[in-house]
Amino acid sequence: MRHGLARHPEVRELVEVVMDLGRRPLARFPSGDWVISDQPVTADDLRQDVDKVGEFSEDNRSGINHTLHRISAIRNRKAQIVGPTCRVGRAISRSAEMIRDLVVGGGSILVIGPPGVGKPL
Repeated sequence: MRHGLARHPEVRELVEVVMDLGRRPLARFPSGDWVISDQPVTADDLRQDVDKVGEFSEDNRSGINHTLHRISAIRNRKAQIVGPTCRVGRAISRSAEMIRDLVVGGGSILVIGPPGVGKPL
C-alpha cells in the first residue's frame, strides 16, 4: 500500500490514512479521498499496523514516536481494533508568534476549526 501512496501526485498534502476492516484503504487529501488499494483491509493487515504503533490509550489514541502524527482506533464490541486512522501532523514554523503576547501574558486561548487545519499548538 505504501508504494502506491508514495506515487500519488498529492502525497505531500496527505491528511490521513483510513484502514477499516473489510473495506478498501483510503487516503484523504484536501482534494478528496483516494483508494490506496482495491484489496480490502484484512485482520492481518490491522495486526501488522497496530503492532508497529504500539499501545493505544484508554481514549483509543496513539502516536508515532518523534513525529506529530496521531492514530485513533475504532474498536468492536470485543475491544478489538477494527479501524485505525492515521492523521498526518505537520509543524508550521512561527505560527505561534501570532499569539505569543497572549501566552506570555497568561491569557487563555481556545483554538477552533475543522479537522486538518492545524489547531494543535
